Amino acid sequence: MKKNSKYIQVIIFLSSFALLGFLLIQLYWAKNTFKEKKNNFHILFEICVTEIGDGLREKILNESNYSVPKIGGNILTIQNRLGSNSEFSETLKNISSSEKSISEKRKDLLRVINKELALNININLDEVLDENEVISIITASLEKHGIKNDFHYSITDENGLLFLSNFENIDNSILEKSSSYSVEFLNDDLFNEKRVFTLYILKLERSITKSFSHVFVISIILILIILGTFIYSIKVIQNQKKNTRIRTDFINNMTHELKTPIATIGLASEALTDKNIKLDNLSQNKFLKTIKSENERLGKLVENVLENSVSVKANPKLKLEVFNVEEIIKRAIKSIQISYNTRNGKIKTDFLAQNKILEADKLHITNVINNLLDNSLKYSIKSPLVTISTRDVIGGIIIRINDNGIGIAKDNHKRIFEKLFRVPTGDVHNVKGFGLGLSYVKSIIDLHKGKVMVESKLGKGCTFTINLKSSKILDS
Repeated sequence: MKKNSKYIQVIIFLSSFALLGFLLIQLYWAKNTFKEKKNNFHILFEICVTEIGDGLREKILNESNYSVPKIGGNILTIQNRLGSNSEFSETLKNISSSEKSISEKRKDLLRVINKELALNININLDEVLDENEVISIITASLEKHGIKNDFHYSITDENGLLFLSNFENIDNSILEKSSSYSVEFLNDDLFNEKRVFTLYILKLERSITKSFSHVFVISIILILIILGTFIYSIKVIQNQKKNTRIRTDFINNMTHELKTPIATIGLASEALTDKNIKLDNLSQNKFLKTIKSENERLGKLVENVLENSVSVKANPKLKLEVFNVEEIIKRAIKSIQISYNTRNGKIKTDFLAQNKILEADKLHITNVINNLLDNSLKYSIKSPLVTISTRDVIGGIIIRINDNGIGIAKDNHKRIFEKLFRVPTGDVHNVKGFGLGLSYVKSIIDLHKGKVMVESKLGKGCTFTINLKSSKILDS
């Protein structure tokens, strides 16, 4: 038994260690996955911002005025509204290619002319770009890469001066919590001033988590299933250990209690049949009474075990009849009074119920009362004192049996009605019984659609309360 217990402890320890390791691996995987996804998102947004910057640059080039200074100082303005800068680009290419055919002395002059042309492209963002166009360019790039996050944007100069944005009424704390990505999209010699585009992505971490949430949720469900199965297995093992201990105690008690009357009957029978022992009538009657008493005790023990079989039947049939429950209680008291008298015990009654007529199984209800009175006697250290009272409740009657016994600890209140369970008393044999009585009591009361409850404190006795319906409203 102890060896098996050690094996069980080792199995529980190894299973706990394996489960903990599995949980740690899952957490490590989730952390790394989140970090990897976050890096991938950052790279993706950098690509998007670059694409958006290129789109804004192209839009500005297509819509801007090009101011070209003449050698004499006059300015020639070229209005480009063709939707493409191909002609202007082609002109620049022609200028560059023509440099190959002119002398080296003129190359430096042409370079100066090209530079002067480039540095005088005038930009007015209010005229060239509006909010809807910028949002359209941003949305197109984000959708291209499958990004659906909410966003804000801003266009500033290199010193942070704001030119265009869509967050005039947005709380700054929202922008501070967002992830920002910036790019200079007007940053070469073609433009007089630099412009910086910044994209603010909202709730990025939530999007990252959502991107692998389905896998994470499945992992959590599997972990919970494994954890639940593990906990359930431990409970089953613990219950099996308890049931094994209870059955062992039951067998020990049953063996002890059955052997005692059998041995007593055997000794008395030998004394009566031994021809070498001469007995007078008084001695013979004494031995005969002992045999009869022990035989009755043996029969009662067997009956108690057989009575309990009613609780394992699926639908045991009750023999219903109408009777006065107080009369049944009085008969039960009369049958056990001798046992109480041997210990100077008393049984008091306090009958005040009017709904005392029941439609029930008289034999089983009688056995219920007998079991409770027998328990009060067995679990009393001093002279037993029991009070049986009856009271009316709506549609029925309450039978209350109160004693001055050793009481029941609160932890055992829920278990006392379990089959084979016996309240711990130290020595297995100091209180006779199999742990079947209260299980039988509950099964019978349940079959009658009633209730049985216990109130007790350790060292302060017990009060068992039975609630039964009267014959007028008892369901058939």
